[in-house]
Amino acid sequence: MAGETENGSSEHSFGTCCDELNQVMSGEEFEPLITVGDDNILYMSVGLIDIDEDEPGMVDHPIFFCPFCGKEIQDADEVREKMDALDEES
Repeated sequence: MAGETENGSSEHSFGTCCDELNQVMSGEEFEPLITVGDDNILYMSVGLIDIDEDEPGMVDHPIFFCPFCGKEIQDADEVREKMDALDEES
């Protein structure tokens, strides 16, 4: 499950800062534009890019503050460290 570490504990509880973010992330009737990636980083889709003639791809960017209540939800330095670690693995 997104947001859980290998031992099952939650590293981050995204969506607990306010009802609005929780509702956006748990929407069942639509594809949310704010999601937790496999790397346990919270991303917001910020645009579309043409990668195929049939369907565009989404451009995601990490978010550090809740867009609804303004609370810091992830630390920018920690996110950069995770992203750098993933780049080194590739």
